Amino acid sequence: MESGRQRLIEAARALLAEHPDREPSTRELYEAAGVAAPTLYHHFGTKEGLLDAVAEDAFATYVERKNAVPDTGDLLADFTAGWDMHIEFGVQNPVLYRFMFGRTDGRRCEVAQKAETELRRRLARFADEGLLQISLDEAIAVTTGTAMGCVMQLVHDGGSATGPVAQTMRAALIAQLTEQPSQRDDPGRAAHLLQARLGSASELFTSAEEALLRQWLRTLAEYFDNSPANESTSRGRHE
Repeated sequence: MESGRQRLIEAARALLAEHPDREPSTRELYEAAGVAAPTLYHHFGTKEGLLDAVAEDAFATYVERKNAVPDTGDLLADFTAGWDMHIEFGVQNPVLYRFMFGRTDGRRCEVAQKAETELRRRLARFADEGLLQISLDEAIAVTTGTAMGCVMQLVHDGGSATGPVAQTMRAALIAQLTEQPSQRDDPGRAAHLLQARLGSASELFTSAEEALLRQWLRTLAEYFDNSPANESTSRGRHE
């Protein structure tokens, strides 16, 4: 039999899925879980404490999926894939996303802090490679603000995480961070990006099929990266 704590978490997930445009009330939560109000307060302290736990669980699943995707070695392709996964999480979990990143009470939930730590790590690699054209702290603020704005706009308009609005905002962000224009027609980067995105579609392939596809993509990426037409671009990315 599920504990009261787990029943509350499951009820919160169900209510958030059923009504993605609003937070459930405290009463809705404990009634949906089939427990009394004191059970919620005992385990979580407040409704916000319960939503913190749900957000932690949802974001942990997202991070696990993201970390399962190996870096391709192309910093911009890996950053692009990370952006796409972040925006997709926000669009699919709008209430949790607002709770995690859009709070105005001065509190920051643990998962938001973890996300910033990971973003700092990735942008520090940009700086180490000479790609970052603004300070690290400014880059973190600009990236976070752009991502939050993108998610809120897509949720408002019913847009897609991989649609033209998200792609345009991503390209503008990368240009701001690196002063490099987006290169959507670069086949080498396309191969790198597809490698980085495979983790979000892993259920489509067996392990052997995914390994073979990754091998083909690495071969294509290396070929186009080293082709004369892309020699200067590749040198700029990796030097």
